[in-house]
Amino acid sequence: MKKKRRAREPAALPAPSPSAWNALGPYARGRLEEKARGFPTLSLDVPWDVFSSQAIDEGTLLLLRNLPAGEPRSVLDLGCGYGALGLPIAARWPSSRCVLIDRDLLAVAAAAHNARMLGLRNAEARPGLGYREMAGESFDWVVCNVPARIGPRAIRYLLEGGRALGAEVRAVVIRDLRGVVRDLDLPGLRHLAPGARHDVFALPRGPAAIDLGDEGIYARDETEFAGLRLSRPHDASEDPEHSVLLSALAESLPRTAPARALAFRAGYGALPLHLKSRYPASRVLAQERDLLDAAFVRRNARNLALPIEVRETLFPADGLEPGSFSLVVGELSSPAGPLVAARELQDSADLLAAGGEALIVATEKQERDWFPGAAPKKAALTLLLRRQGASVLRISRPRAA
Repeated sequence: MKKKRRAREPAALPAPSPSAWNALGPYARGRLEEKARGFPTLSLDVPWDVFSSQAIDEGTLLLLRNLPAGEPRSVLDLGCGYGALGLPIAARWPSSRCVLIDRDLLAVAAAAHNARMLGLRNAEARPGLGYREMAGESFDWVVCNVPARIGPRAIRYLLEGGRALGAEVRAVVIRDLRGVVRDLDLPGLRHLAPGARHDVFALPRGPAAIDLGDEGIYARDETEFAGLRLSRPHDASEDPEHSVLLSALAESLPRTAPARALAFRAGYGALPLHLKSRYPASRVLAQERDLLDAAFVRRNARNLALPIEVRETLFPADGLEPGSFSLVVGELSSPAGPLVAARELQDSADLLAAGGEALIVATEKQERDWFPGAAPKKAALTLLLRRQGASVLRISRPRAA
């Protein structure tokens, strides 16, 4: 009988630059060297928990080989990640204005850091959800590595929205989306270049009738959590284990209503809206680093008439007063890793008022592998519940004597 091969662990990356720790904190993962034909070689710091942080994406390199002819005066990289597409363009054409936009605040921080490290003064990284805040701007080129799970309406929006900004559009998609793009039947759309696993499409300048601020194009379906009907975006988790984790956390909530509660890593709003539904008099804040998820928290809050405050920040405690919450809830992220978990747990402990508690859900594997190393300092951490692969951890802040 042959022994089953163990899954190969991803190769370790070279250590991130010292300044990456200041820019990205515990998300700093390592460095990648990007060698694209016809472009300067770039060394990029990459964080955990973003697209293609183990290697430069093949689709990005294919798109760089199939850009429009000539030198652009202005370029928009939509969905820039840590800068693997937009920064080589900025380096090759230093007189061009290059704007890099991403909905993930972590990706924006990484792209901005890499632009600074490379001395690319013509590159600007800023947060944004699609073209939502781009009305009135114009570009020669819009380039986009289209997310795989964003849905056909959003793909049309990404392509046609570039036209609305007066740009020539180049987009790369995974092979499975080639038919979806063709079926959009956009006037002038060309299949420009096939790759091993990707395809590049070109859309020339032309008229566009599109609402750049339409967030509904991201909506996939509705789901239910704790009696609440919630709209969710296309790339929301479909893992059944995720609902088990959220349910375990919801069942662990205290009976007494908190004066002020924070839900971090809020997703599309299941936990913060459940808190507001359960404790109507409580002031509830939702923290999220993904602007798409934050938009859906607000959308669901409006639809359910459950007023909460939504904060778009990288870490739970960013901009908040220590000791100001009676209750903090959240979930840990496997892709983010144990160092980020430790930061989020410490943030949770620091935000607690005397007598407050934080309830954090993790998988049993995270609990086994990450603790006690990720436990917060100067706060008690206990295991409250373990069930069906979910572990609910409790951080308590004792009342003053």
